Amino acid sequence: MSKARSPSEEEGIHRLPRGRHALPPAVVQAEQRRRLIAAVPAVAAERGYAAMSVADVVRAAAVSRNAFYANFANKQECFAAAVEAGHERLFAVLAEPCDRRASLEERLETRIGAALGLLASDPDLARMLFAEAPGAGREEVLRQHRWLRRYGELLRAAVPDAEVGKGAELIVTGGLATRIAAEMLGRRGPNLRLLTPNFVAFLLTIYGPVAAEATGAEGSEPPPSRSTEEAAARSPRRRAPG
Repeated sequence: MSKARSPSEEEGIHRLPRGRHALPPAVVQAEQRRRLIAAVPAVAAERGYAAMSVADVVRAAAVSRNAFYANFANKQECFAAAVEAGHERLFAVLAEPCDRRASLEERLETRIGAALGLLASDPDLARMLFAEAPGAGREEVLRQHRWLRRYGELLRAAVPDAEVGKGAELIVTGGLATRIAAEMLGRRGPNLRLLTPNFVAFLLTIYGPVAAEATGAEGSEPPPSRSTEEAAARSPRRRAPG
């Protein structure tokens, strides 16, 4: 029985026409690059970053070795491109606009649920981003930190009044990333969406009180000024009609 392809593979592996064709070389190379990037998550999930080779990626992408080296210098460069593309895809889901009338809890449930749903539907992508990339060398660690900061910036934009420093945001997003990695290493990828309530509750303990204060302030009337109170005290009371 052949192995079922992940969503990453289904989206990315499309064979070019065989034999002579009229496609421009630049188009062919761009398509080969896309296929190579799309093949990486499944290869990294099956073999692990350390064990995966250029030959593994070339075989999965159904391109030649020459095509690989026309696009990438080595496996590290190809892996980096795949990780970058994966984070872009995840970030786009998290950054989709929500109903501004919704509460912070509702907005978090919507976006966190959608992001975890994406990762659950494509466990190879989730494993590559959160389990394999952190162990793929210094450059990939730095890349992940950059992306964790970007995810933190999304939280800051959702609750701009929160007094959470950039260093603390990295701890928050890093903690969530670590939990996803643990699920992937435990082969519980399809159940990632079940983490939505836990993630939302965790984020509300940090950002929720500030959002509640801001909502309360918007819905309340401003206190009367001292001059208004004094004028009210001096004005004669009207007697109720008998």
